[in-house]
Amino acid sequence: MAARQKKQVDERVKNLQNKIYKEVYVLIMIVCSISILIKFFKMGVSLDNVITEWLIIFISSVYYYVRTAYLGILTDEIEVHDSNSKVKLGTKNVLFGVAFGLIFAIILGLNSAFNYADSTQQAIEYFFVVFLVSLLIYVPFFAGFLGLSYMAAKKKSDQVVQKNLED
Repeated sequence: MAARQKKQVDERVKNLQNKIYKEVYVLIMIVCSISILIKFFKMGVSLDNVITEWLIIFISSVYYYVRTAYLGILTDEIEVHDSNSKVKLGTKNVLFGVAFGLIFAIILGLNSAFNYADSTQQAIEYFFVVFLVSLLIYVPFFAGFLGLSYMAAKKKSDQVVQKNLED
C-alpha cells in the first residue's frame, strides 16, 4: 500500500490566494455596512430588516477571532501590531468598546427624544435621561466584553504557541 503523500503547494500561489481572501472579507464587511446604512437612513428600515447583515458581520468576525486564537497566530498578530503602534491592541479594544457604548447611548438618547417627546423641553429631558442610563449600562458592557474576549483569545493563542514550542 502506498503511503499518502501530501500535495505540494506553491507558497507564492497560496500567499496570493490568502491576500485575495482577505480582500474579499474586507469587501463583504464594507458591503454589509453600506447595506445597513442605506436601509436605515434611506428606507427607514428597522433593525429586524438588517439582521442578516448584522449576522454576517458578527459571525465572520467572531469566527476569525476564534480561529486565529486556536491556530496561535493571534499572538503573532498582537506582537506585530504592538511593535508598530503607539497604542497596544488590548487598549484599543477597550477604547473601541467605550466608543461603541458612547455612540450607542447617543443613538438611543436621540431615538427617545425624537420618537417619544411631546415638547422640546421633554425631548431634552428624555435624551439626557436615556443617554446617561444607556451610558452606564452599555459602556461597561461593550468595553468589558471586548476587553475580556481579547484577553481570553490572547491567552488561548499563547497556550497554543507554547504547546507548539514544546512539540
